[in-house]
Amino acid sequence: MLVFSIGLTILAIVHLWTVPISEQKIIHTEAHTNHIDIRGTIRVIHLVPGLFALIFFNTFNNFLGGVFMSLMDAYGLSLVSVQVWGILWGFLSLGFIVGGLVVAKKGLGKSPLRTLFLANIVMWIIAIFFTIQASIVLLTIGLFIYLCLIPVVEASEQTILQTVIPPERQGRVFGFAQSIEQAASPLTAFTIGPIAQFIFIPFMTTGAGVDLIGTWFGTGTDRGIALLFIVTGLIGLIVTLMAMRSRAYRKLLANYQKY
Repeated sequence: MLVFSIGLTILAIVHLWTVPISEQKIIHTEAHTNHIDIRGTIRVIHLVPGLFALIFFNTFNNFLGGVFMSLMDAYGLSLVSVQVWGILWGFLSLGFIVGGLVVAKKGLGKSPLRTLFLANIVMWIIAIFFTIQASIVLLTIGLFIYLCLIPVVEASEQTILQTVIPPERQGRVFGFAQSIEQAASPLTAFTIGPIAQFIFIPFMTTGAGVDLIGTWFGTGTDRGIALLFIVTGLIGLIVTLMAMRSRAYRKLLANYQKY
């Protein structure tokens, strides 16, 4: 499978060489430089009110998303076999394609920033409820919707950045934003294991959680992981709702509407 996927990737790259991409105009910077101009990139981001807040908001979301990256396999394998879990993810991965096709056909609406936050709200609500009971059907439905919304969030962020950032600085801003945002998930994935092992799993196996919510929520290692997912979803939802009411959100929305 690894060789097969690498072969398809190489085939896609070769095909891209045959696809003409005409530039309407070429943007030249004022001065050519070979060094990494992080200060200049940060200065450009500062010139757009609320843009730094958006980058850190997405970073925080990715930080929380690391919880799912680290523990989703352990939780899923507590419900079904390895073979079923693998086949299931083959189906769930179609969610990325479905989400991308919907964005390509319908767009992001009049306000991509609002679309980004609404998509995040739905994603965090899903994260609260898709493990509330030990059900592979509930998990599958929740994950599929969750994955469908990821292209919406990514496309919204890119649309905002491409609109408010000058063309000659876009590449560097994209790289700066991605480097910060993508660094968050692995950091969480590295640290969340001990949190689950020493706090949440004992809480739902031998701790107070057994008597407190165990009668309807269930007990055991998998329910400890599920509780961690729910807490993560609650934190994400609260932060998203607070961010939508922030001054940075209003400033960035007003700045985007100028264009």
